[in-house]
Amino acid sequence: MNAAARALDPVAVAILEAALVEFANFGFAGARIDAIVARTATSKRMVYYHFGSKEGLYVATLDYAYRSVDDAQVRAEVENLPPLEALAVFAGTAFDRFCEHPDFIRLTMQENLQGGRFLKNSPALTRMNQERLGVVERILARGRADGTVRQDIAALDVYINFVGLCAYHVSARHSYQIFFDLDWSDPRKQRSRKSAICDAIVRYVRR
Repeated sequence: MNAAARALDPVAVAILEAALVEFANFGFAGARIDAIVARTATSKRMVYYHFGSKEGLYVATLDYAYRSVDDAQVRAEVENLPPLEALAVFAGTAFDRFCEHPDFIRLTMQENLQGGRFLKNSPALTRMNQERLGVVERILARGRADGTVRQDIAALDVYINFVGLCAYHVSARHSYQIFFDLDWSDPRKQRSRKSAICDAIVRYVRR
């Protein structure tokens, strides 16, 4: 069970898991509460009891999805690793989480199509993502200090680079399956792609 689920009761978790699939596939406007209920052993009454409304459920699902791919333990561990190793571990963890939670990628794509309508009102998620950027900033600062990282590297560029690379094979998996017969569910393909991304990020920042 992930950290996002541990603080919730089982009924709420089941609803959020079902809602994540529905919202990821159809977005806020296209998702249906009846379809979410059909994926669970609960009822519409329980959905509204826990989340108040469809909008409340969507906001809670966004929060749940983002927390599902966050790893506070890894954030703490990389603070004690050599800078280049820390960056590879941090980027590699993002890759692993995105592979484990493809509906997170689809949900964020849906939210971006709507201009970040609901994310704008989520200071907690803004804070979480800024904390993740802060991890990269500290890694780079340590690398500049010990001479392993270039002085002209911006943390936000590094962060966007590895998040984008780690998400792209998930968001574009169908086209790559059609064009190149690539099955990204193959663990060997995942390991190869993860290694290529981590290597690219380290080479980008290395002095």
